[in-house]
Amino acid sequence: MRLIRPTHITHALATSALLSLAALGCGGDGPLAPGLGSGSLTASGAVSASGSGLAVFQSISSGGTSLFQIVIAPVSQSATTWQLQIANYSGRLSVGTYNLSPLSASSSDPTASFYYTSGGTMQMFNSTSGQLVITSSSSSAVRGTFTFTATDPTSGTSSVTAHGSFDAQCAPGITCQ
Repeated sequence: MRLIRPTHITHALATSALLSLAALGCGGDGPLAPGLGSGSLTASGAVSASGSGLAVFQSISSGGTSLFQIVIAPVSQSATTWQLQIANYSGRLSVGTYNLSPLSASSSDPTASFYYTSGGTMQMFNSTSGQLVITSSSSSAVRGTFTFTATDPTSGTSSVTAHGSFDAQCAPGITCQ
């Protein structure tokens, strides 16, 4: 598996790929089959969204680089939808409280990206500050909460505030570390 680098294009592709893998990995039972996690999100500001959906995570290492990623997305997709990705490029996070920092290849802090799509137009918001709390963690599940403020990197002026929770399961077909 190819590791994901911290750019907005690969964030969107990684999120879509991870969600597709999760939906396909559960057979004929649909994306909310037993064994897949759940999460919720509320966002307000430049865009507004709230809801619940599936939550999966992956924790992989390759060539000296590690990626820990949690993805939350609604199950039903419509003309207006959202996705959330929390990523840490310095490896698996254990139980604890972490600052959510701006997206940076050199940062050892986790980062959050919120994607909002309406009428075929996608907006991305990268965390500028916030907190991730992991309350339990094993090779099969990660649970916790998050709250953060994020800005649109293209304009720098549009912002959202988001919060929610997750009970993420290891993405089907992946061996999580």
